[in-house]
Amino acid sequence: MPIREKGYYKWSGTLQNSRVRWLPIFFVGIKNIYRKKFSKLFFTSFASMFFIFLLALYASSKPELKMLSRLVSIIRTDNMLFRSFYTNGYMIFMSAILCLFAGSELISSDLKHNSVSLYLSRPLKKSDYIAGKYSIILFYLLLFSLLPGLLLIIFKIIFTGDISAGPSLLIKSFVFPIVISFFWSSLILMFSSLSENARFVKLVFFILYFFSDFIAKVFFNVFNNGRFLYLSIEKNIKQFGSFVFGTKAEFNAPEWISGLILISLTVVFITVLYFRMKKVEV
Repeated sequence: MPIREKGYYKWSGTLQNSRVRWLPIFFVGIKNIYRKKFSKLFFTSFASMFFIFLLALYASSKPELKMLSRLVSIIRTDNMLFRSFYTNGYMIFMSAILCLFAGSELISSDLKHNSVSLYLSRPLKKSDYIAGKYSIILFYLLLFSLLPGLLLIIFKIIFTGDISAGPSLLIKSFVFPIVISFFWSSLILMFSSLSENARFVKLVFFILYFFSDFIAKVFFNVFNNGRFLYLSIEKNIKQFGSFVFGTKAEFNAPEWISGLILISLTVVFITVLYFRMKKVEV
């Protein structure tokens, strides 16, 4: 092989177009989050709720076992099982913390190091960049919501020997965690795109999550009107879960409005994120 002198040479390769140009962003992001300090401890804590429900599901199939009686009484039906799993306070709180842990730096760090322009200077569109960032946070959110929900269906069939989960329940078990995961990911990515400071992003997200619930409860206690609870992120998720799974409402107000609020906010967050990235590109 001849030895060439230092300099520039014409590249003789060929470019191949791909419909999933965001995949490298996805794989790198997944690895970086998994390698974060305390990530294994956090993921284990998040997954613990699944094992609690799995144990309660097993206990419900064995009446002679006197354990987790309160939870067993709550999950006596399939709809109550999944509504309780997806909308319990621990799951909602851990989903919010996961957004802080995995999503706050996804765009803000790129803005801080001026690397967004480098991404977009390659054969990547804004949609590819945004899709890559979405795929990272959605992967982890669905890993601890959608996947455990499907496993609960499988284990329920194993424990009871009864295939009672019909197509309707399967669709609900898919739709609800996907809608909620898109809401969380859109919210954190929007905040992440608005500032180069990841700590500021975390602070604003944290304040919004807790302040929404606090202010909703204050107005509810003052005016004794359940409609003020629409101001709470947590209450809207629980109310929407009641609507999807057909269980008792979380508060005295139309349940479908919570779904409309969450979906509308998701659209707003995506729109702000898109125009923010468009401004960065310019």
